[in-house]
Amino acid sequence: MKRPEPDTLRRVRRLALVLLLYAATTAATTAATATAAPPAAADAGYTSRLKSVFKQRCYACHGALKQKAGLRLDTGALIRKGSENGVVVEPGAVEASALLQRVTARDVSERMPPVGKPLEPGEIAAIRKWIAAGSPSPAVEEREADPRDHWSFRRPVRKALPEISRPGWAHNAVDRFVHARYDQHGLRPVADAPPAVLLRRVHLDLVGLPPTVGQLRAFLADPSRAHYHRIVDRLLASPRYGERWGRHWMDVWRYSDWYGRRKVNDVRNSAPQIWRWRDWIIDSLNSDKSYARMVQEMLAADELAASDDSAWPATGYLIRNYFSLNPNDWMRHSVEYTGKAFLGLTFNCAHCHDHKYDPITHEDYFRMRAFFEPMGVRQDRVPGQPDPPPYPPYVYSGSRTAVRIGMVRIFDEKPDAKTWLYTGGDERNKDKERGSITAGVPAFLEELFPEIKPIELPLSGWYPGSRPNIQHTVIQEQRQTVATAEQRLKEVSSQPVDTRDLQQQLARARVDLDKAVKDAVASGQSGALVGKQSLYIDATTGRRIVQNTLPGLKSVPQGTRISFQLKILEDNHVNFQLAKNTKAGLTSLFVGFIGGKIEAYHPGGYSQFVAGRYDFAAKQNHFHVTLVVDPEQDRVLLSIRLEGARDLLVSDVPIALNGWNPTKHPHQPVTFDCRTGTKVLVDDVQLVAGGQRFSWGFESPQFSDGEDVAGIEGWMIHSESQPAATSSVSMIAGCESARESYTAFKQVEAALQTATLGTRVARDGLAAKRLKLASIQATVDADNAKRDKAAVSKIEALAGDAYRKQLAADLAMADWQILESRFELGKAGALPKDDKQKAPRIKKLQKQMADAKKQKQDVEKKRAKSPESSGYALLSRVTSSTSTGRRASLARFIADDRNPLTPRVAVNHIWLRHFHVPLVESVYDFGRNGKQPTHPELLDWLAVELVEHDWSMKRLHRLMVTSHVYQLSDQKLGTEEAIGQNVARDKDNFWYWRRRRGRMEAEVIRDSVLMLAGRLDSTIGGQVLLNTRALSTGRRSLYYEVYPEAGGNTQFAELFDPPDPGDCFRRTSTVVPQQALALSNSDLIQLATAGTARHIDGPTPEAFIRKAFVRVLSRLASEDEVAACQAFWAQQLHELKDEGRVRESLVRVLFNHNDFVTIR
Repeated sequence: MKRPEPDTLRRVRRLALVLLLYAATTAATTAATATAAPPAAADAGYTSRLKSVFKQRCYACHGALKQKAGLRLDTGALIRKGSENGVVVEPGAVEASALLQRVTARDVSERMPPVGKPLEPGEIAAIRKWIAAGSPSPAVEEREADPRDHWSFRRPVRKALPEISRPGWAHNAVDRFVHARYDQHGLRPVADAPPAVLLRRVHLDLVGLPPTVGQLRAFLADPSRAHYHRIVDRLLASPRYGERWGRHWMDVWRYSDWYGRRKVNDVRNSAPQIWRWRDWIIDSLNSDKSYARMVQEMLAADELAASDDSAWPATGYLIRNYFSLNPNDWMRHSVEYTGKAFLGLTFNCAHCHDHKYDPITHEDYFRMRAFFEPMGVRQDRVPGQPDPPPYPPYVYSGSRTAVRIGMVRIFDEKPDAKTWLYTGGDERNKDKERGSITAGVPAFLEELFPEIKPIELPLSGWYPGSRPNIQHTVIQEQRQTVATAEQRLKEVSSQPVDTRDLQQQLARARVDLDKAVKDAVASGQSGALVGKQSLYIDATTGRRIVQNTLPGLKSVPQGTRISFQLKILEDNHVNFQLAKNTKAGLTSLFVGFIGGKIEAYHPGGYSQFVAGRYDFAAKQNHFHVTLVVDPEQDRVLLSIRLEGARDLLVSDVPIALNGWNPTKHPHQPVTFDCRTGTKVLVDDVQLVAGGQRFSWGFESPQFSDGEDVAGIEGWMIHSESQPAATSSVSMIAGCESARESYTAFKQVEAALQTATLGTRVARDGLAAKRLKLASIQATVDADNAKRDKAAVSKIEALAGDAYRKQLAADLAMADWQILESRFELGKAGALPKDDKQKAPRIKKLQKQMADAKKQKQDVEKKRAKSPESSGYALLSRVTSSTSTGRRASLARFIADDRNPLTPRVAVNHIWLRHFHVPLVESVYDFGRNGKQPTHPELLDWLAVELVEHDWSMKRLHRLMVTSHVYQLSDQKLGTEEAIGQNVARDKDNFWYWRRRRGRMEAEVIRDSVLMLAGRLDSTIGGQVLLNTRALSTGRRSLYYEVYPEAGGNTQFAELFDPPDPGDCFRRTSTVVPQQALALSNSDLIQLATAGTARHIDGPTPEAFIRKAFVRVLSRLASEDEVAACQAFWAQQLHELKDEGRVRESLVRVLFNHNDFVTIR
């Protein structure tokens, strides 16, 4: 006889009220041991109380794990035996007993236990009473087991499937083990879940979304096992599976988007590109990548899969733990959570001392840390994005700006990094006398640990630019650049310009300018000193420092001669220097023209003296300066002659050289320094050093009128120059009366340049970009030859070709950029004076031109120094070509088929998420302080199954969800007698005689609501989305930010126990009134109810009600439920007077139904 169904009418009336969530019951503890303890009176409370006190507080140092002073406290007989120092309990002298004295000692250095709080007064009293009674204990008492024999430290063994009373009930091996427990405890499983409930359950479990109406109808029409198996296969093949189970594993592996100080864009933890690790998890699950391989790649993809682009994001697992303010935190978290997530071991408990329960020593903790000590983070380019900047090095208490392009990955940045054991959990207490700690694992697992060997990485492992996908990207981008340049040239060439009138205007303007300059010079104004152009430095305000680095100078022999002409237009302070170190602001040689005095340094030092005088008012302002260098005497002979004079103003006066020699020392340019209140002209600068001759007359075509000299033939502007001082090549120099004619000439010249230069700019730009493409292809060819380990001669030939083509391309690009800047400057100069963008645009273009000139200068210098070389520029940054191999060994050890812990931990996590309770309650602690498995034979059978089938998680899912126990009803369906016996013998459903319910996670609720409303965006992967966009966008919830700070979850998710990125091996599940309110009134539900109602096309209230149940709850409505809803409909229609709103109200009620939020 079946138990009566619940009162559906009462349930439906409750739908519009608050949601009552189901709270999962806690698993019962394991059965008591078979050995009966004697009554408390017989052993003075030893069995009933003291044994548990000793176990919790004393076994760590005085049990099977360790026996300090030779004392064991795990049996009464061993306690009475005492330590190597004698007996510890003396019935005739209770207070003198060493055991009582140590637990009551006031001196903390003497008191036991040494760690934690003292024993409670009641516990001490019980010990005193027990000693006085003669320390009695059971005659037969087992010692604490050898820690190495702990169940999880032994390899799992696939035992024969147990014989069960109803073999036909079992669908697969899982059921045999579960049913064996039924038989053991006299239980009978309930009936199977209805097909609709089962279909919704498996959909939510495997893909995190409810079935569609069509899928439900198909299964109701054919609920056979064969059809169900096909559904399971379809769901496991769906890309939605990777998203659903990706979120589960993201919980276990502590996925977190970056956080720290988000308001100021300061990344303290994790990384903005960490979402690529999330996508790697999803892709790996969908492809059924081996669990062992996933673990290996997360720990050491850079060492074990250096050439596999798809594996590179995996080390996001380690980067998630990164903490910018303290690298020790990074190390601590890497140790703790690697131990917990993969091995189920609490290494963190050995951070300050030996582990109290497991055979993990204090040193083992640091051996584990040593695997991670060399780690660093790098940012690599990904196809479709520009190259990201280098990952910033660690700076104590520094900040890190968020970078969202590229990919972050781990590598061994510091292969020689040492790991020091420290005490008290404080890294400042390093024990350096002990020596550095080598990487390794606890002794009880050491036989599985492979030898650590340095790894020679393939080319793409340390030089990401050599990866084929990056090579392809770079080439394709340059091809597109060339195609754009070709189109530009085509467009410009198709628009011919008639410039004859402008050419005639320019010729007339040139004649006018020449005459104006001639007249100005005749009137005493200053034109170009030599030729047609001079360097004009105007420091009316500010300061201008113009330097030449003397590129190509090979030596400074005896008699080296430096000469130049200088004309002072406004006199205050101008000097010529031979710099000693421009970086440090030091000078070797100094010749200053300062308010009528010519000053210099005395030989052998830096004391200034007056070497000569001039009368600026008397027009003594044009000087011919000559310096003859005498390196042997560390001096220079200075001579200065006034323009037009026969006699020397200064004749061979010795001044200090102070060791100047730019061929031996860096940062020693020649310098013209013009201070505030000064204007000068400089021309005819020459340096003759033996057979070498350098000359700068500032004439065209090398130097252009109106442009600065920076970037041309070694000239540069020092960074200590101050605005608004300027320097430029000038054809009118100091001829101010010719300024108007000059301006008219430049305007016509700019107009002609604008009209004619466009085609040349486009043509030269295309040529430069084609050379750039050729240089990239040559670089790729050379890289590929290295990658393929071609003959040395071939590699050298290709490297040399790449070097030459890079020089040619760089030079052509610099010339084109100079030309383009000049062209754009002409256009900017033609803008109206009142255009607010004119001045900043001109300034920007001038800097652009200066940079291009500097680039050209650098290329020419490089070509002059090394015309032939194999040292071509690479396509990306590089790191070390070798890695320590430490993490590779750790990864192999954890993923070793013989490792007793890894497969059990993985199986336990998967079982937990299918059955809502784990086989081992302590999901991250499989050690001796953790819980025993409820079904040890089943756990081991599944662990072996996982390993023997290439660690396939999809195979485990299939086994679990096709098992009979998975398909049981969550209701207590069956005879009253059978149900009564089950409840009496296992009221907490410890042995799975019925289905445990679970509540949808926050993400599943939101995703299901969006799906039902037709708003779910099925796009997979991609950049993380802001939580503030969760309402306006319809992506699956795992694609939105999650981090352990305010704003780290959506407001809706916060109510439904979202993941804690700090520690989420198992989700919590709470019931609070706000959840019901959110499912009634939140913005998400308001939008979703309207959308869902529109997708239900019932023409009548009854038809709508029946279809709404199918769409929202994935089941048919009972007749009582239909009747209740019809009454609700009538009431709502009376109140709202709007059938559309009534439909939405009914949908909202169903969203609040327990059957919606519950995975039954």
